[in-house]
Amino acid sequence: MNLWRLTLTLFLTGRVLLAGGERIPGYASQSIAPPADAGYVRPDGAIRIVCGNRGMGRILEGFGDLFSRTHPGVRFAIEYNRLGNAVNLPALTHGVTLVGPMGREATPVELVPYRKIVGADPLIFRIAHGTVVARDKAAPLAIYVNQANPLERLTVAQVARIFTSGATGGDLTTWGQLGLTGEWASRAIHPCGTPEASGFGAYMQLHRMDGRAFAPGYESFPLAAQIVKRVGEDPGAIGFSALGFQTPQTRIIAVAERPEGPFLTGTVEEIASGNYAYDRFIYLYVRRVPGQPLDPFVREYLRLVLSTEGRRIIAAEPDGFIPLNDREAAAELAKLD
Repeated sequence: MNLWRLTLTLFLTGRVLLAGGERIPGYASQSIAPPADAGYVRPDGAIRIVCGNRGMGRILEGFGDLFSRTHPGVRFAIEYNRLGNAVNLPALTHGVTLVGPMGREATPVELVPYRKIVGADPLIFRIAHGTVVARDKAAPLAIYVNQANPLERLTVAQVARIFTSGATGGDLTTWGQLGLTGEWASRAIHPCGTPEASGFGAYMQLHRMDGRAFAPGYESFPLAAQIVKRVGEDPGAIGFSALGFQTPQTRIIAVAERPEGPFLTGTVEEIASGNYAYDRFIYLYVRRVPGQPLDPFVREYLRLVLSTEGRRIIAAEPDGFIPLNDREAAAELAKLD
């Protein structure tokens, strides 16, 4: 176990305080049973969780084991498939899964059939930050430049002006506009990333770029590694991609929300603090019919997931997701009230 994971484990056992906030009380189980007509209960009595994201499998199994120990007689069945995140929301739409595990936010297009059938958007609960190590799991994003590029830092607003068109202050199309001189002053900026409809692309446009369209010269690739490879081949390129894909030919730019900083590159500590600009989370989507209270069995499951004990399960996975800090967990638990 690396030093950060050891520190986090100590924090979650109450001996170290990380990222501030009030200490969340330990999980106290409450006797609960699923509603008699719950579609997520299989014929054999097991609680079904449909999961197209295998990267979340280990923690989901850990949550299920802890729930079964604290609620004797309850069993879980995680039904894995190869269709990815896209299958979880339809299962939730029709009430055949307890929760919808998502390694990214659902896109607006994906939510259309859910909203038509259920009558409102699902409840969304963050349960962990992405990983900064594993390449097969959801991760925060980073801004990559070519190793030859002398630029050291950017603000979020500058990044948005590079990748999109129509921002206040104008588009940024040459490296000289960012203060580089000499041969770099007139060199064109070549932005690249994932397609608009992808998880990365939708996140950047909706949350970090004010919904604007990508710039005319924007080049898209379906895979994170392809984006970073392209940046490594082109000195004028800049790309957004998942953390953990840096190569000897590329470098991660420090970014900040404000011109005065702090400028961060997405270390584990920076992400755990909740201050990294391109942080991304993993989620549990929850079904709630308008005008009806939240399913009490679902509520109990989420209480466990967001508890110190639940976050300890996340912290224990080597090179896995980064647990929420106390402040973040408290904000998610408040959604249950």
